[in-house]
Amino acid sequence: MLRKIALLSASLLCACGSYSSPPPNIVSIEPEEVVSGEASTITLELDAPLPVKVDYGRRTATVVLPTIMIGGKQVTVAQLEQTGMLRATVPTDLPAGPQEVRLELEDGNESLQAQGITVLPVPPELSPQTGNPNQGGGTSTDPELTGLLIDPIADQVRGVPFLITLRAEGPKAADFTGQVQISSNKGRVSPNLSNAFSQGVRQEEVVLDKQGGQVVLTVRVGKDIVAQSNPFKVSVK
Repeated sequence: MLRKIALLSASLLCACGSYSSPPPNIVSIEPEEVVSGEASTITLELDAPLPVKVDYGRRTATVVLPTIMIGGKQVTVAQLEQTGMLRATVPTDLPAGPQEVRLELEDGNESLQAQGITVLPVPPELSPQTGNPNQGGGTSTDPELTGLLIDPIADQVRGVPFLITLRAEGPKAADFTGQVQISSNKGRVSPNLSNAFSQGVRQEEVVLDKQGGQVVLTVRVGKDIVAQSNPFKVSVK
């Protein structure tokens, strides 16, 4: 895409006419799932040349960055990569649920994805661990669990459910009966909330709606416990 911009810039330097950019198109957004309250950056792939400002005196051309709106809020464009990708920062105060992503150019052209990203709720909190009544009761100072582990995941097929095995780690991992949040770095995973663990283990059936390589699932519980799967491939049916 940037090669097209360079060629367009060269022609503008030799011409006197004005340039009106064609409507942009958002080809893809990654990740499509972010967590409420967390600082996140999304990458937008565009399938259209960006407008160029030309200084005829200096014989220079500058790409004009578009305005990005997420959930109705203007966000910072953090980076324009040579591959034609835009990186933008997601506001941390967006409500949970689908959020519109809009790209606007100076000439009024725009591209809109009504459900461009999904903001997931804050991950489930860890419940306090109760002490052994035979030892006087009270609240234990030991953490209920210190981490999570996702068993290796093989390559999968888009739209076909598969099982993932989640394991709690820590001194009292076997007592963990809570739920964890599940998200994907590409497309959307369903469900986003696991069922309850049993004896510190949960086998959850999930499905992904987008194909691609280097897909990684992330599970979260509480404020600090996060685990990621191995990268795997999701193929088209």
